[in-house]
Amino acid sequence: MLSEALMQNLSVRGLCDDSRRVKDGDLFFSFPVADYEKFACDAIAKGAVAVVAETAAPEGMASKWIQVKDVREARLEAAQIFYKDPFAKIAVHAVTGTNGKTTSAFLMDAMLTAAGHKVALLGTIKNKIGDDSVPASLTTPGQLDLFAFAARAVEAGCTDLVMEASSHSLHQGRVAGIRFRSGLFSNLTQDHLDYHKTMDAYFEAKKLLFTRYLADDGVAVINVDDEHGEKLFDELKAAGRKVVAVSRLGNMKAAVKPEGNVVNTEDGLEFTLPMIAKEKFETPLCGEFNVDNVLLVLSWANAIGLPESAMREALATVRVPGRFEKVWNKDGKHVVVDYAHTPDALERVLATARGLCRGRLSTVFGCGGDRDRTKRPIMGAIAERMADRAWLTSDNPRTENPSAIIADVRAGMVTDKFIVVEDRAEAIAKACAALEPGDWLVIAGKGHEDYQIVGKTKHHFDDREEAVKAMEKC
Repeated sequence: MLSEALMQNLSVRGLCDDSRRVKDGDLFFSFPVADYEKFACDAIAKGAVAVVAETAAPEGMASKWIQVKDVREARLEAAQIFYKDPFAKIAVHAVTGTNGKTTSAFLMDAMLTAAGHKVALLGTIKNKIGDDSVPASLTTPGQLDLFAFAARAVEAGCTDLVMEASSHSLHQGRVAGIRFRSGLFSNLTQDHLDYHKTMDAYFEAKKLLFTRYLADDGVAVINVDDEHGEKLFDELKAAGRKVVAVSRLGNMKAAVKPEGNVVNTEDGLEFTLPMIAKEKFETPLCGEFNVDNVLLVLSWANAIGLPESAMREALATVRVPGRFEKVWNKDGKHVVVDYAHTPDALERVLATARGLCRGRLSTVFGCGGDRDRTKRPIMGAIAERMADRAWLTSDNPRTENPSAIIADVRAGMVTDKFIVVEDRAEAIAKACAALEPGDWLVIAGKGHEDYQIVGKTKHHFDDREEAVKAMEKC
């Protein structure tokens, strides 16, 4: 559709598919949506050299209009030409699943780095190339941003790119053009049903990483304790793919599983994996959910041939912001901040805290606005069942009424074990003030985020800062 010669003749200096971001010299890709002519005109007015579209040129724009059969294919072709096919020059590894993606990606990055690789990372918390980090906006960026990032990573000498692959990005084809060297599946629990509608559709989107985008000789590492993971493992094995099954619970299909008991304390985890090493592995990460993450990544590292020393170094040093992050541990009072914003994640993090708690367990949490409403009462029921006290508050209410969101959460609760404090800072302060020696408090939902979205405005807000400020006054 598009050729290198054509792009040179047009003097293309950039690629763009968002009219709000067009710069002088960009080639603009126009999708057949409402107001596409307006977006195209805006792009030309901002200096786009031409518009690529499936529709015929509007009157007066023929000289700057390239009509193609499929604009998505044209965009991919142009990206491969303009960015010199960066994904052919770097090994790309992805992790997908509802929970655990960020921790797994941090571990993968750390293990590759410890093995002497120069690594780029794309994820929920941050994007980085080598030691240079920038904040992340989406779990998985758009296709053109992906290509631009990969090109910068290749230019910087990176050998590997680790990324979190969201269900949205897989379903929307944002990762088209990548042949992943490895893919990891953590788990599948309820989330994003506002987009996918059903769990089956959600699973089918996640599965695309392995059935459409994994290289023919790529390796898949699957947590078969999850029922969807076990189903995926069976399908991939039947198809003759290279696949490794992992299990914390002793699933017979798993090639990698712990031997004996897993030691889980507030100081971290210890366990033995005889399939990988004779000596036990240790990490300051704690909780059964982190056993799952560590098992998954150790199995991946072993499958791609990383040395045991790199695995151990990464486990000893990795820190993941906002993932069961201990922000206060003094005078017998413990405060943890976690990104848990799904039913399964909230249940897992509260279960971990309950196992460590010697006093009362409290939680502060809310649910995001303009997102899946069906999970709200489920999370309310989980908090009521697993915590001694729940402080219901705002998360990122966005354009929804915070009181209405909290009412949805309360619909899943049948006792009076909750306190409603709509203002999140006030809720954190009151929950902290109520702590006694031996108590634990889990502040869930926002984790690493340093903002709160109210309406359409982002305000600075950090659970960790608020917790420390509150505890220093106690």
